Amino acid sequence: MKAETGDKVRMKAERHCGARGIIEAVHDGTLVVRLDGSGQTVKATAQEVTNYSLAARRAWKTEPNRGVGRPKGMRFCDRVSVTLRIDRDLWERFQAGEANGLIEDRTAVVNACLREKLAELKRAERRR
Repeated sequence: MKAETGDKVRMKAERHCGARGIIEAVHDGTLVVRLDGSGQTVKATAQEVTNYSLAARRAWKTEPNRGVGRPKGMRFCDRVSVTLRIDRDLWERFQAGEANGLIEDRTAVVNACLREKLAELKRAERRR
């Protein structure tokens, strides 16, 4: 299996390391990748990217009936999935922080921010 137009990738090459993007074209083994956020297009080889879409296609081909996610009973902590509406510029800054290594764990950062805000609100409530 080979990379295809529309595949989601993460750059491994030094010049854009960690940046994510989408393959716009494939020409003779060279990928044209449009980077998320900046919209810049760069050329890369298949070895210079981690191709998430290709990995998913390979997994689906080898085991199409495999369950997804962690097996039941493998819970390390009690969590719920939520959907949030976040301003685009704020989200892009957050993703840039991830790409630069400033944010290692999304869940931990969001949990810490929510805990801090809730503690602040509780302190304000006590002062009333």
